[in-house]
Amino acid sequence: MEKKGYSFTGFALTAICAAIVAAWGAYSISQHNYQSRLAALSVEADQLQTQVKSLEQRLEREQVKPSPVAGRELRSVIQAEGDEILTALKSRDAATLARYVHPQQGLRFTPYSYIDLEKDLVFSVADIPTLFSSDRLYTWGSYDGSGEPIALNFDNYYAKFVYDQNFLAAPQTVFNQVIQRGNTINNFTSAYPRAVSLEYHFAGFDPQYEGMDWKSLKLAFEPVGDTWYLVGIIHEQWTI
Repeated sequence: MEKKGYSFTGFALTAICAAIVAAWGAYSISQHNYQSRLAALSVEADQLQTQVKSLEQRLEREQVKPSPVAGRELRSVIQAEGDEILTALKSRDAATLARYVHPQQGLRFTPYSYIDLEKDLVFSVADIPTLFSSDRLYTWGSYDGSGEPIALNFDNYYAKFVYDQNFLAAPQTVFNQVIQRGNTINNFTSAYPRAVSLEYHFAGFDPQYEGMDWKSLKLAFEPVGDTWYLVGIIHEQWTI
């Protein structure tokens, strides 16, 4: 009987020892896997930091570099260029207008204050000189109020949504300020984050409308090196 009891006890001890060894092995494997995962995460973190640094450097390169002219000097440069552009528009001189258009981005036309980057039409420098002579119909957006498509050739669009007033003689010009007028969202800053603006503004024409007949023509400029080019013409007025 004692011999059998001893054998059972020995067997139990052997089983316990085997279980301990197995548990320790599993623990060791788990620790190894844990350490391996930590090492992998560390490598991934280093890679992410490298990517973030690369993106930061890219953003820094793409930011607008300080212009050699600033403050009042920059306003003077943009004002002179804007007046020349409006002179070309007033005289319907598309060839001269084309010389001011951004060589890569072209020129976007926006009929109301809200700039629709997907639907507003953009014309390249090569397209500009023939705009007035073309009878081609374009859809420029939708009319305020009715929502009907603005289907016009450039000549008719120009008469209604570009130079419908003598903006060259506007009593107020606003440099690089976004002023919310009316109830249409003015998203100039988000649509043109790298641009400066020059707005030619009429506060109104008929006193009975108490300023609700205001109109503006806003020009957007972006730099290429030291030169500022026209990228957008935004026509603004009271909307429903």
